[in-house]
Amino acid sequence: MAGKPQKKAARKKVKPSGPAACAVLWGLDPSSEKGAAVRKILRDMGVVARTALPERLGDPAGAFARLPGFRPAPMPYEGPTPECAEFVLLCGLTDAQVNVFLARSREAGCVVGPKALLNKVNRSWPLARLIEAVSAEHAANLQ
Repeated sequence: MAGKPQKKAARKKVKPSGPAACAVLWGLDPSSEKGAAVRKILRDMGVVARTALPERLGDPAGAFARLPGFRPAPMPYEGPTPECAEFVLLCGLTDAQVNVFLARSREAGCVVGPKALLNKVNRSWPLARLIEAVSAEHAANLQ
């Protein structure tokens, strides 16, 4: 078949995958029993656990999730530390994954009070602001 042009292999369009599912943890030290238990649940689910350090509390929540267009704050956070003792921000999890996380947390006896899902509204908020807002809402719901 000389002279006949060969067909190029069809290229499939591959949609780039989004950032990996992750959980941002505040106040849950990995060396503590509860912190270790929460991390084990997340690890077993294939969810990356990221510890929020005090100097990074000014970073937008979207930066912790490594969303495109979100970068850590240029300067370390120097504001007040949230009064909330512990907090979990779930990023990129499906509803089913959230339900599994909640169920496994209850079973393991390591339920974290204030928690939130990363969304279009809160992803630009500094993590400290998000922690304070969610913990205030959580406290109000307990009354």
